[in-house]
Amino acid sequence: MDFVATSACEKLYIQVTESIMDESVRERELKPLRKIQNNYEKLVIALSKDFDDYYDGIRVENIVDWLLK
Repeated sequence: MDFVATSACEKLYIQVTESIMDESVRERELKPLRKIQNNYEKLVIALSKDFDDYYDGIRVENIVDWLLK
């Protein structure tokens, strides 16, 4: 996992990648987040725009969209 953002009572686990279109890359990027056994949010930020919004409860978002929130 690349980053963990924390506040007093929340955590956000973040993985950053260029693309998750390739299945092997997607599995590599999701694996560390799947290992985390808690209910805090897990996010993959990607440069590409062509992907599902969630994989196994892990949110995937385009970096531009994420930065503009």
